[in-house]
Amino acid sequence: MLKAGAAHTIPYRPDIDGLRAVAVGLVVLFHAWPKWLRSGFIGVDVFFVISGFLITSIILKDLQQRRFTIRGFYVRRIRRIFPALIVVVLAVLAFGWYVLLQQEFAQLGKHVVAAAAFVSNLVLWSEAGYWDNESVTKPLLHLWSLGVEEQFYLIWPIALALCFRVRFGILAFLALTLGGSFLYGLYATFNAPAEAYFSPVTRFWELASGGLVAYAMTKRSPLLPKPWLVSGIGLLLLVLGVVLIKGQSNFPGAWALLPVLGTCALIAAGNESFINRHLLGNRLMVKIGLVSYPFYLWHWPLLSFGYIIEGEKPSPIMKAVLVLAALALAFLTYHLIERPVQKSPNRRRAIQGLVAAMACFGVLGGMVKAGLLQERMPSSAVARYMGALNDLGFPDPAMKPLRYHGSLFQQLLGKGQGTTVLIGDSVMEQYAPLVAQGLRDGRFDRKRVIFATQGGCMPIEGAVRLPRLRYPTCTTTVADAWRLAAGKDVDTVVVAGSWYAYFADWQTDVQMPVGGQLQTFPAKPAHEAAYATLQQSITRLRAAGKRVYLVLQPPSGNEFDPRSMITGSRFGEMKPRTDLAVYRVDRFYSDNAEPRRRLLQIAQLTGTVPIDPVDTICKNGICPTVNAAGEPIYTDPVHMRPFYVRSMVRYLDPALNGSGQAMARR
Repeated sequence: MLKAGAAHTIPYRPDIDGLRAVAVGLVVLFHAWPKWLRSGFIGVDVFFVISGFLITSIILKDLQQRRFTIRGFYVRRIRRIFPALIVVVLAVLAFGWYVLLQQEFAQLGKHVVAAAAFVSNLVLWSEAGYWDNESVTKPLLHLWSLGVEEQFYLIWPIALALCFRVRFGILAFLALTLGGSFLYGLYATFNAPAEAYFSPVTRFWELASGGLVAYAMTKRSPLLPKPWLVSGIGLLLLVLGVVLIKGQSNFPGAWALLPVLGTCALIAAGNESFINRHLLGNRLMVKIGLVSYPFYLWHWPLLSFGYIIEGEKPSPIMKAVLVLAALALAFLTYHLIERPVQKSPNRRRAIQGLVAAMACFGVLGGMVKAGLLQERMPSSAVARYMGALNDLGFPDPAMKPLRYHGSLFQQLLGKGQGTTVLIGDSVMEQYAPLVAQGLRDGRFDRKRVIFATQGGCMPIEGAVRLPRLRYPTCTTTVADAWRLAAGKDVDTVVVAGSWYAYFADWQTDVQMPVGGQLQTFPAKPAHEAAYATLQQSITRLRAAGKRVYLVLQPPSGNEFDPRSMITGSRFGEMKPRTDLAVYRVDRFYSDNAEPRRRLLQIAQLTGTVPIDPVDTICKNGICPTVNAAGEPIYTDPVHMRPFYVRSMVRYLDPALNGSGQAMARR
């Protein structure tokens, strides 16, 4: 985030520092207590508008006074941004070296490199898929917004300088940037949500909005005749954004207009209106605003490490302590690092030192990512458990992409007859190593096996998976999968999913259309609509002569998670547990009795063959969590590892052979 301190070229406005305090407060509260303030992420949008306003104001004034230089602009940005960023990233890297395990530390190294190159948003965009690890385990996740701003700084001063000599050139450039970025953002929000959230192209309109306010204020001051009314409207829009925006679904899109227009109005009102002068401009708000940049930098790493060390979400008291610690560190960083650097009499040496330091931590990050710099904690004792994490077999190297309508599926080719379509989520995708090897070995006699799947997407037509930022295409992909399965060349269809998780009492990330409106799980009407839709979809396939298999959810739970097989302290040493938890089938059935009963009922009513993986995986009421060599057989609480799938899973054999009907009857 852009820091305060541009008073050398434009008049200082305390109310803008107060507005920064509002922005950072929203973000911090959202990150610490997301269920209490689900819309707090709009604080980033407020920051973007402020940055666009201040940067454009500085550039325009320097251009008018004929003293603007590209070099001078970037020197000022380095002095503002680098000091606190270098301190925080190095602290995160050092603490990560002390408490993280091998794969965690390697990922941190990757993110340190991205931070040094100011491309964190692009890296996180590439990591926005289903199989990526949780965002709370990424201590530098929040630097994506800094990446957007730095990419803005690369383009903005050069573009404004080029347009300055042309009459209305700057206004035309601002309008085109704002309009084009906003319209593309609307499209991307519904078609590529991860891009819409992390791409600079879809965010530049927010910075350009602040730039447009800056341009207008150079033409007339005050901007509007009734600043009290303008500031009141701005505050109202911000409040509406906090109240009405319920999550990151469909964001930024049109919803971002609320925080963006609200911030523009508050800035345009000037610093003499009551709200700006007495609410935003009071001493406490200004003090927090002055340290908003280091506060933003510190708060997320502390919360993230709290989650990593605890192994779960920190308690509310712990979160409060971490937030206060971040605020204290922000004040220390501001007074002991930022201000001394900015007041340094030898500016040239200060800039050289900052650039060198930034390059050094980028090199350190690269060394960590490459494994040249090892973590403190020895990992040999827990290597088999850490090696199990992210041990995934999808997509298989032998797979070939298959475009069907707007969806991208994967297919494996064999030497037999007939086509099997596998519909499902990541639970179905985990079987890819089994299918690939079976086709290579001639164990399966299929001509084609198509994985019409999408991780995290409930394989029921019409279902919506939240948040859309992570699951942008579930509804269309699932619809295409069922449409593909109905094709004439398809003779066998297998449906599998993480059923018991979707229909669990705690599940609130799935919606189903009920009576023309979306209802959210676990509401009973939404559950009933999902069961009815699944039955109707299978009935259509059965009426078309397809043989259909409905696979129940394999055993799943924390007992399978390799991380649960490790004990010890992050501040000492992690070692294998000697008392591995026993996984009991009776408890699994008891906890998931209702969805299991309903799925078996659907299979019976539609003439579908049900497959219960428990019958194969578990013996005498107990399911193994490790193999004979003590290696975890799952990569997480839900998904089996490729070696185990290839060697132990046999319940899909009927669906992958032409004689499957006879085998199923047997």
